[in-house]
Amino acid sequence: MIFLGENILEYSTTEPTDPKLCAEHFADVMKKKGYNLDFSLKSLEIEVDRILENFSKIEDQELNILEEFLTAYVGETLLRIFGGRWIGNFYGPLNRKGVNFYTSYMMINDFRCNPNHFIGYYLSNGKESEGTFYEYLYKRNQSSGIFHDFLGGGLIHKINNNIQ
Repeated sequence: MIFLGENILEYSTTEPTDPKLCAEHFADVMKKKGYNLDFSLKSLEIEVDRILENFSKIEDQELNILEEFLTAYVGETLLRIFGGRWIGNFYGPLNRKGVNFYTSYMMINDFRCNPNHFIGYYLSNGKESEGTFYEYLYKRNQSSGIFHDFLGGGLIHKINNNIQ
């Protein structure tokens, strides 16, 4: 299978899959395309919005693959920075048997986080409706998207309040 011009047939199709491996594979594919996906907070602040902007208009099959890969990357990055664990079954971008929107999330201390919700809404509704990923991280209560006031200052604020 080709995803963004890259052959991803070597990617595991075992379901459910390991989101960490999915994230690492996505980071490798996107590094070849000039994106610095190094599992840092800076990559979430800058690169996720670049990816969403540049690839949100691709065909549906690739868009579904992007959603799952990006969900794994964002989630794994947050877990590497703040600790925590994946909960539930994570379904990879190939040979899908489930939907991560409903089946997979992360627990960081007592905070339940599902990056697939923002990514899925963004890819369905666009930046005009949902705002940027940077805003989701830091200013979500100023957004007019479906999560308006849901995070009360952004995802990072919510995570930090549950860690302290």
